[in-house]
Amino acid sequence: MSEKHLEKVNFEFIRYANCWEDADVLLEGLNPDQNSKIMSIASAGDNCFSLLSKSPKKVIAVDVSEVQLFLVELKKIAIQRLDYSDFLEFIGVRKSKRRRSIFALLKSHLRKNCRQYWEKQVEQIELGLIHQGKFEKYFQLFKNDVLPTVHDRTVVNQLFAKKNNAAQLQFHDEVWHTAAWEKMYRQFFGVEMMGSQGRDPEFLKHVKGSVPDLILAREVEHLRKENCQRNYFLYYILYNEFNEAFLPHYLRKENFNTIKANIDHLELHHGLLDSAIDKHPDCTHFNLSDIFEYMDDDLFRSVSQDLITRSAKGAIIAYWNLMIPRYISTEFSDQVTYLKDRSVTLKAIDLGYFYANLIFDQKK
Repeated sequence: MSEKHLEKVNFEFIRYANCWEDADVLLEGLNPDQNSKIMSIASAGDNCFSLLSKSPKKVIAVDVSEVQLFLVELKKIAIQRLDYSDFLEFIGVRKSKRRRSIFALLKSHLRKNCRQYWEKQVEQIELGLIHQGKFEKYFQLFKNDVLPTVHDRTVVNQLFAKKNNAAQLQFHDEVWHTAAWEKMYRQFFGVEMMGSQGRDPEFLKHVKGSVPDLILAREVEHLRKENCQRNYFLYYILYNEFNEAFLPHYLRKENFNTIKANIDHLELHHGLLDSAIDKHPDCTHFNLSDIFEYMDDDLFRSVSQDLITRSAKGAIIAYWNLMIPRYISTEFSDQVTYLKDRSVTLKAIDLGYFYANLIFDQKK
């Protein structure tokens, strides 16, 4: 987004307490190594931490929201200072009555402004960091007040019960996707509700077409397939917690120690993407989340050209389309190659079923 548009967005609270893009497909598509210099949209920090599991030279976490970076910094210090079990407890994956006392041990390692922010937000820490974003509270409203009007817990549990593709499709079509479900879904995931309770309305202003139609079609396609049974995004939406049997990438025990060993390779940058590129030119890899969703055509082209000009030769750029189709390679085909096979193959297994496209581009 431009600075003009950002003036209308409220950045005084945590918007996302978790990243809502699939780190597994991101890592496979980017394929970074120990020589990589990666720039990543920070959001809640999760995918920046996952990128550290590849032991790159550096990961620069960029965000226009200082509060989001406060969240990333607290998670970073928690990874650095806690063991795996205590980390899961502290951030909210596991139940705990001692998060305040854990924070007391961590806070001296935070930068002054970050420490002061969290000292005023201890209640959020006590309730579990991963549950405190506006987007997560949107799903808490859905799970607690809206979902029960259509499906009880027995039906929700059946959705995740182990079954083959044929049985999953039959369950979806005969039990899950009722007329009441579809009516409720269209209302809850409409622009008005999503804008007031989930995303900021400024983030939806460039969308054309019906938001609930787009999201519902993707939901139907995914929930008919067997792999939805282990989708941690879907599980969180319907249970407001993570299942330790299938956690997000950065929360898995097998990745924790590598991330911890590389945690000092993470650098935080507060500002727009162009300011981060000014400070860190020649990055080899980029995770841009779905930032192009928030831009008009002119700004999209301007940001893309800047990115191409100042990235390393052969740089790989990853990004998602949610409701607006954006392809850097379409605008700059002489400078960028769309890695179509990689993009299509990985989108087919992307747990972020609500996204329309996952794109990997490579600078020529």
